[in-house]
Formats: sequence, structure tokens, C-alpha cells
Amino acid sequence: MSKRLALAAFAALPMAFAAASAQAQQARFCDGRIVANAFYSNVNSTNRTSVVTYFVQLQSTGDAIRYAVTFDQRRQLRPLATEAQSGTPVATLASYQQVTITLGKQSFNNPAGTGQLSQADIARYTTVTCPR
Repeated sequence: MSKRLALAAFAALPMAFAAASAQAQQARFCDGRIVANAFYSNVNSTNRTSVVTYFVQLQSTGDAIRYAVTFDQRRQLRPLATEAQSGTPVATLASYQQVTITLGKQSFNNPAGTGQLSQADIARYTTVTCPR
């Protein structure tokens, strides 16, 4: 094996371990019947202020399942989240279906959205329940 190939393989190891650990930390809800494939945000700026919109991508892991989503249930975020999921609308994920849900929005007095939640924080403020 050439030195370049060996170095490339060695350099790829940390990325492989990072991907494996990211999968291991995937958020699971409703006894593992729903997984969150991603938590992310978008920043819309007016050059003076910004609005950060938070999203979650959910997927069923088997049979169809009813679910409800709540974001910032205890209203702890500052600035307060607007248009936040309240947990009342219940929808159904079909077998292995994937859906992207808008969780809520925050407005900031800076154009870059400085102060927005990290992916881990978005996950921490998100609750998914599965009524029977």
C-alpha cells in the first residue's frame, strides 16, 4: 500500500468514528418507534435583525404511528419562541415515512442570528409524544 493511500485511510478514520457516534446519539421517541433524523435551523436576516426558524425531521421506524410535537414546552427560551409547536395537533406518520416539521421561530436583534440554538439544544427543547 502506498504512503498516500495509507495516510488517506488514516485521515478518514476520525470521520468514520464521528459518523458512527452521531448515529448512536440519534434522538428516539415513543419507545423508538419514531426517530429524529435531523435538527436544524435557518437564519433569515434583514441586515439589522434576524429570524431563526427551527426544524426537526422525523421518521417512523415501522408501522404507522400517531404523534404530536411540542417545542419549548416550559417557555424557557429567550427571546421567546413564536409559532412554536404546542403538542395539540396530532398527525400520523405512515410506515417508514419521513416528515420535516417547523418547530418554532426566534427573533434576534442582530443580522447573523447570534444566540440561536445549537442542534443539541433544539433536540433538548423538542418533545414528541405518541397518543394511543
